[in-house]
Amino acid sequence: MEETIARRIDERLPHEEEEDVHHPFVTEPEEEPGLFQLCTGMKEDLAARIPLYMNDWGAPKHFFTVFNATIYAFVIQLIPALIFAELMATETEGNLAVIEILLSTAIMGVIYAVFAGQPIVIMGVTGPVAILLGTSYKLTEQFNAEYFPFFFWTCLWAGLLHIITAMVGLVSLVWIVTPFTTQIFELFIGLTFVYSAVKELVEPIALTQGGLQEDRSQQYASLIIGLITLWVAWTLHFAETWSFFTRGTRVFLTSYNTIIAVALGTAFSYLPGVDLSDEDQVGIERVNVTAPWDWKPTADRNWIVHPLEGIDAQGIAAAFVPGLMFFLLFIIDHNVSSIMTQKPKYNLKKPPAYHWDFFVLGLTFIPCAVLGVPPGNALIPQAPLHVRALCTRRYLVDDHGVEREVVIHCEEQRWSGLCQALLMFVALVSFEVVSWIPRGCLFGLFLYLGICAFYGNEIWERINLTFMQPSKRPATSIVRNVAWGSVMIYTVIQFVLAFSVFAIAQFASVGYIYPALLIALVPIRIYIVSRILSAGDLDYLDPSSESAEEFVEQQELIEKALRMELDTSDEDNN
Repeated sequence: MEETIARRIDERLPHEEEEDVHHPFVTEPEEEPGLFQLCTGMKEDLAARIPLYMNDWGAPKHFFTVFNATIYAFVIQLIPALIFAELMATETEGNLAVIEILLSTAIMGVIYAVFAGQPIVIMGVTGPVAILLGTSYKLTEQFNAEYFPFFFWTCLWAGLLHIITAMVGLVSLVWIVTPFTTQIFELFIGLTFVYSAVKELVEPIALTQGGLQEDRSQQYASLIIGLITLWVAWTLHFAETWSFFTRGTRVFLTSYNTIIAVALGTAFSYLPGVDLSDEDQVGIERVNVTAPWDWKPTADRNWIVHPLEGIDAQGIAAAFVPGLMFFLLFIIDHNVSSIMTQKPKYNLKKPPAYHWDFFVLGLTFIPCAVLGVPPGNALIPQAPLHVRALCTRRYLVDDHGVEREVVIHCEEQRWSGLCQALLMFVALVSFEVVSWIPRGCLFGLFLYLGICAFYGNEIWERINLTFMQPSKRPATSIVRNVAWGSVMIYTVIQFVLAFSVFAIAQFASVGYIYPALLIALVPIRIYIVSRILSAGDLDYLDPSSESAEEFVEQQELIEKALRMELDTSDEDNN
């Protein structure tokens, strides 16, 4: 029996000869592609990924894991898209709205799933994109240009910058992006999501605002619906760890936590006495879509944008400025999201393809420009959550008494990314159902995504450890090897930077420059933080690679988890 289990574990554990996996801050390549070496990085990415392409389309090991991850990714994509569509409609005075954002997400998702090197990264439109599009909308007045021709050239300039950057090897700069930057970016996204959700749920019921008490009661109802959605989604997020129900039931509840939460929140909104709408009173606000969709753009225009009508050479040149802002945003946003999606904890076996994927991202700007739909990039926290949903996970306590989530297998394939994008086309023709969802549900799930960005973020974990009794702190590598005073200094620096970027992006008149602030985090880490803390401390606080000790511990936990799974499987078979 022991020999059988050992053999089956050996078959499922990673072997050195099977791996050629490079992570930017995990195991760097022996020779990084140099800057300004034409297409070198892209060629290396393709050489590594093309032999695996047919395998990416093969039958998954666990079909239902991929199916569940597809539905999960679709829901956590759809809800923020609906929220950002509302922001985008406001910023562009109704020229871009739900139709355009869903169509864009579907088209980009299909292109990326088919042609990208690392297809488990999922694409979508974010709030910063909506803000940048609003900025470009205001610029059209200054240059006496019509919006969509100006938008066309904005996308074209941005796409060309992406393509050129990938071709000349500038994406190699991703190797200097360490956990210092990715953790700050993740916390910034979490702060943004949580603030936006709380603002939308709480601000309308502030007692300082005018209005009738009957109208305010509907806002209270929306708040309750949002809290119900949040509670259900967050509770079921950990259903796999429960000790009751069968394992299949627990996996089902975890995989479909978001759709269950939205369904329950929507059902609650239709209970008698919750929605008090009648002829004299406005009821609960729901998703603002026109059902059914008439297959036309939101604005009164043709689907194909004419790039030279309503714009002159000065306007074409001016469109380079927002195009450059898109480039600065995506070079950090997309690559950081890709890095986080390919963290060593997910136990991936296939290599990344940063240069090629950035080239493909540049190509996605072309249909966006032609159709007049917003561009997008890899998403945080949706992309890492999608990968987590593809993983077979177990929870184990390591030798230091720390409970850890251990990934024993990840479904590295293209089907989930492709199918979640195709479901966006389904959503476009299902506006009748989408119109049932109350806005409280949207922001309740938005709050859930923000909390998910906090959960597992090392800055947030260290803040929590600060308030713990020192003797009760789990014996992580940082706790064991770094003086707590140094940990606090490093954590304060990261939190202040994350909060500063958040505050500028949300409240400053020049908030649209925040992509440049995110890029500035890299030199801050290299030239300032390295002078404040010792190199020995930074080896643990901001590791450039996974240490040998951590790798051995991880492999031991994976082997232990596999033994437990195989024992359980044998018991079920008997």
